[in-house]
Amino acid sequence: MGFMLENTFLDVGVLVASLFAVLYVYFKLSFTYWKQRNVPYIKPTFLFGNFRDLILFRKSQGHVFEDLYKKLDGEKCGGTYTFTKPTFIFRDPEIIKNVLVKDFASFHDRGFYVNEETEPLSGHLFFLCGNRWRNLRAKLTPTFTSGKMKMMFQTLVESGHELGTILEETANNEEIIEIKDTLARYSTDVISSCAFGIQCNCLKNPDAEFRQWGRKVFQASVKSAIIGSLLGIFPFLVNVLKIRGLDPKVSKYFRSMVQDTVNYREKDNIKRNDFLQLLIQIKNEGKVEEEHSYPKQNGHGNKNRSGESGFSMNSLAAQAFAFFLGGFETSSTTMTFCMYELSLHQDIQERLREEIDAVLKKHEGNITYEAIQEMKYLDKVVAETLRKYPVVPILNRECTKAYKIPDTDIVLEKGIRTVIPILGLHHDPKYYPDPERFDPERFSEEEKAKRHNYVYLPFGEGPRICIGMRFGLMQTKVGLVSLLSKYQFSVSKRTPVPLVFETKSFNLSPVGGMWLQIKKRVK
Repeated sequence: MGFMLENTFLDVGVLVASLFAVLYVYFKLSFTYWKQRNVPYIKPTFLFGNFRDLILFRKSQGHVFEDLYKKLDGEKCGGTYTFTKPTFIFRDPEIIKNVLVKDFASFHDRGFYVNEETEPLSGHLFFLCGNRWRNLRAKLTPTFTSGKMKMMFQTLVESGHELGTILEETANNEEIIEIKDTLARYSTDVISSCAFGIQCNCLKNPDAEFRQWGRKVFQASVKSAIIGSLLGIFPFLVNVLKIRGLDPKVSKYFRSMVQDTVNYREKDNIKRNDFLQLLIQIKNEGKVEEEHSYPKQNGHGNKNRSGESGFSMNSLAAQAFAFFLGGFETSSTTMTFCMYELSLHQDIQERLREEIDAVLKKHEGNITYEAIQEMKYLDKVVAETLRKYPVVPILNRECTKAYKIPDTDIVLEKGIRTVIPILGLHHDPKYYPDPERFDPERFSEEEKAKRHNYVYLPFGEGPRICIGMRFGLMQTKVGLVSLLSKYQFSVSKRTPVPLVFETKSFNLSPVGGMWLQIKKRVK
């Protein structure tokens, strides 16, 4: 009996050793991809490639790519490995310009996994590729014009007023508050109204149903991080195993909410000045009218008088959901980082407050669309915040056809995943001296003229530039003005200095919230 067990253990040991040897050889051969093509690359490690810190949740994705950007110093671009999968990094701003604009035809897709049967909400503008993306972009672009932004502006002002009001008692007592959650509730109120046509009143009620479901979308967890990695690296495996990137209950809630709201509006012929109404117009008419008028609703998703194809209900819900994803997290996090820096730099906060006071006085104390446009120093402060803390720290592009990088011998094969490390560019001392210093004057006209246009990319650039950029900036600025016109903020004993970043989130996000001291202004 003992002899049989000994042989069994021996056989298992030989099998394990053989499998390990085969795996080792496979990785070794896979890791020759860039060397065989004479491409500068960063030496990978067994199993993890160049992403050990990301896979083991030691660093955020943005900071991992920033490290790789630095390791390729002196090169215009270079190769890395995600496990055994070759991934290419662009560093040179002129090449980045070609990729995003001039040679966009070779890089028009992000390379994200989309399966609308498994997850209907994945069929939105940010994920889609090819002609489906192009056609959808053309339909949605008219919904984000200056005219449409002005149409929704009053909703932002009302939410901003509520934001200022709910903090009065806290400010009177000069308490320490967690500002990140407060700003997230402000963003949720704005987005729930503009994108979904509902009043959820999250500022007054932190436990509002919409806020609870929205929080689940952005909760950083090991599970969500692993699924996110699988979606990006092994899409075929996700498809085979029917893995969903979004909790099915969350997906069902958002789709049902949109459908109920659309049905209610169409049944009762209700119109509102919001993003959802524009989506309904595309659903029924195939396009957004140049002049803001709402033709008679016909109630049928793909039949309309214009002859252009409209939206299905799932597609409409997916675009509304994408608006929520883009408008909620980016704006609330940008405001959080901005309030952190202003609390550290009282001189900058005071100068910004002086501008806010002067401009609002011209507009009889009212926050108007024109007033926000006049606040030039505010624009610099927000730009510097996005420079130091780009909420989306990398840009993904998939090579959609073989591409020879200009002035090099490097040819990228179709299907190669490429990355532009925005955080790395924004923190490169070659473009931004002393990059850790918060200095809004980097965005004076004189300083901007000294830099290459493609070393500042918080919203991307080219045909796939963030379609909601105007709205996100407007929401951010209204929130900041609503706070700084009434209150003063400073660091407290609970403020995280230096910042620690969440490692399980795609976006840059501080761990543990943002605790600042607030007090009422003395005018």
